[in-house]
Amino acid sequence: MPWNDQNNGGNGPWGSGGGSGGGDDKNKSPWGRPSGNGGGQGPDLEDQLRKVQDRFKGAWGGRNGNGSGSGGGGGKGLGIAGVALLCGALVVAWAATGVVIVDAGQQAAVFQFGKWERNLPAGIHIHLPRPLETHVLIPVEEQQEVRIGERSEESLMLTQDENIADVQFSVFWKVKSDRPQDFILNVKDPESTVQTVAESVMREVVGKSELQRVITTERAEVAQQVREQTQQLLDEYRAGVDILDVQIAKGDPPAQVIQAFNDVNVAQQDAEQVINEATRYSNRIVPEARGEASRILQAAEGYRDQVIADATGQASRFNQIYDEYRQAPRVTKERMYLETMERVLSRTEKTILDNNSGAVPYLPLDRTVRNSGN
Repeated sequence: MPWNDQNNGGNGPWGSGGGSGGGDDKNKSPWGRPSGNGGGQGPDLEDQLRKVQDRFKGAWGGRNGNGSGSGGGGGKGLGIAGVALLCGALVVAWAATGVVIVDAGQQAAVFQFGKWERNLPAGIHIHLPRPLETHVLIPVEEQQEVRIGERSEESLMLTQDENIADVQFSVFWKVKSDRPQDFILNVKDPESTVQTVAESVMREVVGKSELQRVITTERAEVAQQVREQTQQLLDEYRAGVDILDVQIAKGDPPAQVIQAFNDVNVAQQDAEQVINEATRYSNRIVPEARGEASRILQAAEGYRDQVIADATGQASRFNQIYDEYRQAPRVTKERMYLETMERVLSRTEKTILDNNSGAVPYLPLDRTVRNSGN
């Protein structure tokens, strides 16, 4: 037999011989020792197993270490109880694999034989133990950031007007709380996935925009378009990722021509400043001019009404005098003459001439009375 080495005096593979007298091989066990209780060299496997069993029984109050004592039957029963207790402890430990504690801001995705079954909110929950059901804890409220454009091969992008823009931006994202299982099952490297999708969308949006739109005041609109399109694309992939915000940290021309673009921007700002000043002056002077024009028109209309009223009055007076003149021409002529002379002489210095005595001094009695009254 393979374990019976004839060259070694019948010793087995563990060095146990069959005795110095070389007994019958039929009385030997496979380990090279006699099958009876006779003496032999080397360890006896059965004896070792028996010793181990005796130690367990002694630990549970059974037989003593040398196998003697009166409680042999009771020791056997206590040994079975110990094994049962050990099995019970193993069952409890196995069942404990089905207890999951979910902290605040987390969810637990439960898988049954590798297939997603349900999600567990924050708290203490129980599911079937391994390997029947397993769980994965997912931080659904933790905000994460991906920075894109720190390397030149990521930041340089071609615009619609065939210019090159140096764009650096950050994407803030988290796991969707309503479908965390998509994040586990469909995304192998979430950070790389978000970075790749956001960079691709940014290149598309920049490629459809002019350089001035990207590097000036419309950065917020570009960032909003990138966020919406990135979210739409990740939803189509069922990545379970929620894009919170996209912030453009840098949007400049390449370093080789940035000085020229800065000069252009300064000139544009100066032009906008001049336009704003002209607009303010226009807003101030135009109302004033309109007010002055309205005042002139009102004065002209008042003068027109006055002249028309005076002319109308003079015409009415002339018609009245003419009617009187037709009825008594001589009286009317004398009256008109006297009234005219009265108006003329009232504004001139008067000298009275007498045919007999010549010039006679005229004493203005009305003025004398007026001056004496004062």
